[in-house]
Amino acid sequence: MSGKIDGILLECTTSAAAFYPLGNKTTVQIIGSKELSGFSLTIDDFKGAGTYNVSGTNMAIYLKGVSGLQDAYLGTTNGTIKIISYTENKILTGTFEFKGENTNTSLEKTITEGKFSISLVPVKLPEINSTTNNLSAKVDGIATGFTGEAMSANTAMGKVLSIVTVNGDKRMILATSSYKGVGTYTMPADADGVYMKDQTATGSFSSDSGTLKITSETSNRIKGTFSFTAKNEDTRINTSVSVTEGTFDIPLTKM
Repeated sequence: MSGKIDGILLECTTSAAAFYPLGNKTTVQIIGSKELSGFSLTIDDFKGAGTYNVSGTNMAIYLKGVSGLQDAYLGTTNGTIKIISYTENKILTGTFEFKGENTNTSLEKTITEGKFSISLVPVKLPEINSTTNNLSAKVDGIATGFTGEAMSANTAMGKVLSIVTVNGDKRMILATSSYKGVGTYTMPADADGVYMKDQTATGSFSSDSGTLKITSETSNRIKGTFSFTAKNEDTRINTSVSVTEGTFDIPLTKM
């Protein structure tokens, strides 16, 4: 993925596309980045190859950095996203151009010669079960180990805790936006759990009930337990998973 910002080329080192089905409509988001800069394109009602105007809920954004709105140039008019070719689960190619405005400063950036070619084939990673695992749980009765870390940060919305762990293509993610230290947090009221069995559009499950219990926290480590039931995030698929006997003893970074 690449594009010119006021004539200066930005070639992204990473890029990806995500599809979000909702009822009879599918939203696609295309993102690319290089270090702290990048592009984000959103097509609200994706119907395959064709030209989509940047307007309304179709958005194009150039991010100069990671400092929120002050680094974002938002295009909601004067632009197009053209899908040249699309093959489900294989490849997505296209071009884009737009004029982005910073809502804080009213400064503008002109994005031209944007293009992307993104493989939709998930990269298959090997599963691991080793001494590096610092989170474990049973998913539908099958014990699985994960490796990851936790981060807590103060935000304008309150204190946030996130725990992100991986095992090959699998992910186990726990989070709360009302973190108060040691204690029990109820899902989905004040905590969330996500299990991803793979990186496909139908591989993610979000908690609809459960608990996250923090039993110990130090300056650089956090321990606890968890369990939850989760439904498939693709509402067209009536499947669910049960996550039980979850435990973690994991590094913690405080922001």
